[in-house]
Amino acid sequence: MKILKTIFIIIGAVFLLPILFISMLILFWEFRDPPAYEFDPMLKAQTWTAVPAGDEMRIQHNSNTDLIFFKGSFFLIHAQTKWHLEDKNGALLIQRSKDAKDWQNIARITVPDTDVRDPKFAEIHGRLFLYFLPNVLFDPEPETTYWSVSDDGVVWQEPQELDTITSVYHFKDGSSRQVTGGGWNIWRPKTNDNKTWYVMASGRKPFVQPVFGHKGTIEGDAVEEEGTFPLTVLFSSSDGINWNEVSEVYTAQGTFESCLEFMPDGSMIATMRCSSLGTGGYAFGNPTANTIIAKAEYPYAKWSYAHSFITRLDGATLFPLDGRIFAVGRNHLGPRSDMGNHLAKKRTAFFEVLNDRLVFLFDLPSNGDTAYTGVVRRGDDIYVSYYTCPVNKDYPWVLGVCFLPKTEIRMAKVSAQGLMDYADTFAYKRN
Repeated sequence: MKILKTIFIIIGAVFLLPILFISMLILFWEFRDPPAYEFDPMLKAQTWTAVPAGDEMRIQHNSNTDLIFFKGSFFLIHAQTKWHLEDKNGALLIQRSKDAKDWQNIARITVPDTDVRDPKFAEIHGRLFLYFLPNVLFDPEPETTYWSVSDDGVVWQEPQELDTITSVYHFKDGSSRQVTGGGWNIWRPKTNDNKTWYVMASGRKPFVQPVFGHKGTIEGDAVEEEGTFPLTVLFSSSDGINWNEVSEVYTAQGTFESCLEFMPDGSMIATMRCSSLGTGGYAFGNPTANTIIAKAEYPYAKWSYAHSFITRLDGATLFPLDGRIFAVGRNHLGPRSDMGNHLAKKRTAFFEVLNDRLVFLFDLPSNGDTAYTGVVRRGDDIYVSYYTCPVNKDYPWVLGVCFLPKTEIRMAKVSAQGLMDYADTFAYKRN
């Protein structure tokens, strides 16, 4: 009887101790002091709530924003679901505003029995295009893009798969062929001349790839393997529907959420989210997680790279200011040896993007599950949309994803000139 009692105690401890530990962590995260946010006066910064967290569980999680100014109004889009993970009953909500403060619901985009996320706007030949990613996995991992279009931002065509993307397949015998279909996750299309639009896309295709890191290091031996590998590709289009491969941007490791921008000389710069430089590890972070900065001159066929380890710039938007490039995306409060750790603090933050690194500027009121931004410039004002856990808390990412997923959509406004002047105060980091 004594042995049996001891066994029950051990079994109980095995099950109860993890629950007790997790409960204590949640209590700690719930009651720890929120961060204080102070902005330099030169920024003329303002922040406010655009879409509050939902009161019902099915609509409590607002996320994945984008923002555009179209035909005299701001248009905001975001996902509305019960949590960060798969929600087949979720939707993309489109709202309109004259001042980015008072928002009117105008459209709801869904795909039957499918989770929808990561919406991106683009104005192409006077029409408002929408691209978004359908997801069918519990732990989201979209594998294609859907699209819709509107002439006024209010009435939208029925969404359909973007299966008109032509990429080049390479094979070990040296042959190659063009293949048109879907299977690509495109991010935010941009143009430099209103004739040709470019977009970064992540996906997979058969090709011969040099595989690095076989000795467990970034500089490990390289071998050639043939198969289907994740990569980032640059595509172009003249109509927003038919896209053709321009070049393979990055093939060494898997990269995602790649945002591009144009430099004054017509060259292109892009940031790519990279979870690991071939060393493995994700949930508890990775010392080689980073932001890859890629650059290419027209016609964007040959790319050079730099790695910035101060954050892994998830859900970012790049935008130009007088020949300089800035970004708003997720700040993992780096540099750190476990970049991307699910238990760590996150913020939405401004960065300046240089040819060889990111320069952190400042955080916006945010924490937990946050970022996935949109940016609009109107005169001297820079408007930013993003989402966050309640700003009176300081949750780690995993708490906002799985346990307390209430999130709101926020707006921020800063002076364009003030942002550049403020960035100049970090000259020692720019040189």
